[in-house]
Amino acid sequence: MNQPRRKVLITAKSLAGSPAALEILRSAGCEVDLKITPAMLAEQALIEHCRDVDALVFTMEPVTRRLIEAAKNLKVIARPAVGYDTVDAAAATERKIAITIAAGTNDQSVADFTLGLLLTATRGILDAAQACQQRKWERVTGTETWSKTLAIVGLGRIGKGVARRARGFDMRVLAVGRNPDREFAAAHGVEIVSLETALRTADFVSLHAPLTPDTRHLINERTLGWMKRGAYLINTSRGGLVDEPALVAAVRSGQLAGAAVDVLQEQGANSKSPLIGVPGIIVTPHMATFTREAIERVAISTARSIVAVLNGERPSTVVNRDIYA
Repeated sequence: MNQPRRKVLITAKSLAGSPAALEILRSAGCEVDLKITPAMLAEQALIEHCRDVDALVFTMEPVTRRLIEAAKNLKVIARPAVGYDTVDAAAATERKIAITIAAGTNDQSVADFTLGLLLTATRGILDAAQACQQRKWERVTGTETWSKTLAIVGLGRIGKGVARRARGFDMRVLAVGRNPDREFAAAHGVEIVSLETALRTADFVSLHAPLTPDTRHLINERTLGWMKRGAYLINTSRGGLVDEPALVAAVRSGQLAGAAVDVLQEQGANSKSPLIGVPGIIVTPHMATFTREAIERVAISTARSIVAVLNGERPSTVVNRDIYA
């Protein structure tokens, strides 16, 4: 007897654009429904699309308790990235729904981008390039990264990638983490320190921590005050790690020389973030993972995780492992 086809709803462009990933799903007997829209789907619209699906692949839409309770057949919520803070993880776990991420697929792309933002901010590359586009010849005097001190807040896969690259710039590297990998630190000359020590010491601070209740607004008026005057802040992790008005004030006052962020608390073209348009603050549209190589790795990893869950297996990418207890 033929098995009923499992339904997979995809709102993520990264997966929709990968023929290889879609073939993995279809070959496993999945019926793929692509709902790719210019803006994220509203909660009610997403609920309606999810009522009879077995798997959801989403971008940054809030996967709420209402949605989880309405999606009676849902078995896996797949995030084609690492962060899943928009998912009601407690509600999913109660329903024994697996939450999967694409860990280990895009960390090197983000590490590359982090160093790119750091160099762009410290050397005035963006301003100089824009001036040349206007037929001007305005050189910018910047700040060297060579032999300076970088503090990495969050020594996971991405933080480690940044540390390796920074050591190539002969930088002193400090790291802050709840459970830092001390073996990695010893092997790569990374010093494990407290957050306060890192902020008071570093010339550049790069954020790579997950967004949790404990880390929300980790960078705020108080902790910005700890930073060296003239330091730079880089954020390629989550917008919620930073108190945005406090960062604007720190840059405008000269406490910080500048900042470069790839993430905002409110994302999208219509974002009202106070960071946008502030001299000294570079904002990019959450694109650190956007390399051709990483997008394909993410898509394939996500598709394989979905198939594994639907086949009753436990992929290594599941984050709420309690459902298998």
